[in-house]
Amino acid sequence: MELLDLPDHVFNWLVDYFDNRGHATRLGDVISLVAGIYASIIQGPVVGPPSYVIIASDLHPKHQRYLMTKYADDTYLLIGSKNIGTAAEEFGNIQSWAARNNLCINSNKTKELIIFRRCSKSVPYTAEPLIPGAERMTALQVLGVVISSRLTMGEHLDQLISSCASSIFALRTLRAHGLRPPQLHHVAIATTIASLLHAGLVGLRFCGGQVSSGEVSGKAEARRQPAG
Repeated sequence: MELLDLPDHVFNWLVDYFDNRGHATRLGDVISLVAGIYASIIQGPVVGPPSYVIIASDLHPKHQRYLMTKYADDTYLLIGSKNIGTAAEEFGNIQSWAARNNLCINSNKTKELIIFRRCSKSVPYTAEPLIPGAERMTALQVLGVVISSRLTMGEHLDQLISSCASSIFALRTLRAHGLRPPQLHHVAIATTIASLLHAGLVGLRFCGGQVSSGEVSGKAEARRQPAG
């Protein structure tokens, strides 16, 4: 943070916010000892995503022609079809950056998606993922939007319909317990409708560029390791 042009009162507030943080676990009436947290991305508060953006500000693709996007503690790497053979090298660059910043790549959330044009034939690739340790997917959820390898919306719409059906059931249950229509309307706006609008905007942004047959999209999530 010392490299950022922050007002003194903001800088001091952030230092106080991050300093002397700890974690304890409660099971029934038993509470564990407090374990100190010396490095972490705080989940939940508004300050969490911006703090990761600051930490990851020096994370860039090894090759400038590739695209890397970041949100919260997720990082997305897009590689064109002509350079698909360098996917492992690019992922190694991310791993090296993580090690320098006391981070650990979450292997359970490291995914690989090969995108084809809808009208093109699928190019055969090896059964093993191009990114070491990643799981190859036929569809990937990006900020609530399901992106398929053919950039079709079928899987995303299936998920939305299922979610809407659950919401309708919940609204009917609330109505059966006496909630009036005006209040039901506010509940619907605050939940289902808001999520649909958010998902639509994210999908338009993510799919807005041109896609070459065989383009690779990789997702990795970073977690902080305890210091020491």
